[in-house]
Amino acid sequence: MNVILGAYLLSGQPGFRQAGVHYYAKRLLQALTNVETRHGASLQLTALVSPTAATEVSHLQSPISVRFASRTTEEPFSRIYVEQVETPGLLRQMKADLYHGLGFVAPLRAPCPTVVSVMDLSFVTQPQTHKRFNRTYLSWLCRESCRRAARVIAISEWTKRDVVQHFGISPEQVDVTPLGVDHDHFKPTSPDELAAFKAQHGIGEHAIFYLGSLEPRKNLTRLIEAFAHMVNDSMHGSNQRNPKSKIENRQLFIGGSLAWKYDEVLSRIEALGLADRVKLLGRVTDDDLPKWYSACAVMAYPSLYEGFGLPPLEAMACGAPVVTSNVTSLPEVVGDAGIMVEPTDAKALAKALSRVLCDDALRAEMRTKSLARAAQFTWARTAELTMESYRKVMAKRS
Repeated sequence: MNVILGAYLLSGQPGFRQAGVHYYAKRLLQALTNVETRHGASLQLTALVSPTAATEVSHLQSPISVRFASRTTEEPFSRIYVEQVETPGLLRQMKADLYHGLGFVAPLRAPCPTVVSVMDLSFVTQPQTHKRFNRTYLSWLCRESCRRAARVIAISEWTKRDVVQHFGISPEQVDVTPLGVDHDHFKPTSPDELAAFKAQHGIGEHAIFYLGSLEPRKNLTRLIEAFAHMVNDSMHGSNQRNPKSKIENRQLFIGGSLAWKYDEVLSRIEALGLADRVKLLGRVTDDDLPKWYSACAVMAYPSLYEGFGLPPLEAMACGAPVVTSNVTSLPEVVGDAGIMVEPTDAKALAKALSRVLCDDALRAEMRTKSLARAAQFTWARTAELTMESYRKVMAKRS
């Protein structure tokens, strides 16, 4: 079986482009090189990649080969041209049996059956949180790609529900394939290394950590307001003997690249007088990320909408207690390991975070539950389920 994987959303540019879809494509391609297939015939996999993302696929080995596009696919117009104009001819040339679009879209004139992975439909359900051009072309191309696909891969039951409801796709055509976590990388940091890391970055015992791109649907303004409530409660709360020390122990570290429509986040920090308590880290390196998850007393992720929610899963794999939203796919990921709140209620979010920070026994219990929950998600399982989608398509052709 000759399978072509459209990994055009793999990015060689550090920043917000190396977020969810990029990470999914990178990890899935790696996992597919290791998955044991149950095909009688040999399997040939080829990843189509932007030439600017060469370093992101340099580690891939057989049975995956890499073929670079004629131009960069980092920008929407260029990517649309490559996907919709160049790729159909390439598929004919390569005699493809199946094309898998790893990021929302497949060539509408593909000469072979297609599979499309859909991360979320926030550009449909939360249009105000996206740039106008992005939401317009994604809404059209993703809908048409799904309607023409032999199978649609949704990364959560929530995303499947959205695909069925908003695109009119039959539920039987959609396969739910949860994402995984790299347990060799995301794991609790050793005590000595953790102590040195916390000292290096000035991380106290009651630090809150967030990771994600700075964009409206991540709900960061509400998190900042919740943090302000926590600071005010400390100043005027029952602990009057030494309230200052309690305030200083409360820190909010925000990791992630500036994406779009983030001005309100920055202005809210200033308006609430939190500039000395809230630290914007920018993009966190892959090497440092497990240390940040391990160092925080609690990981906060109050997103308004997620197709899956990788940061909470990664945090749990490092043993971090997680406070997140009770909406969309996040309950599927966190399960009973974390605390979930209504994301639009800043006071409820503040109360949940304070509860975790102030209760050592609760934090210890949540750390144990986090590790157990995260162990259920692996990229090997994601690859196996992806292969099962391929088999369903090929079974219909034989």
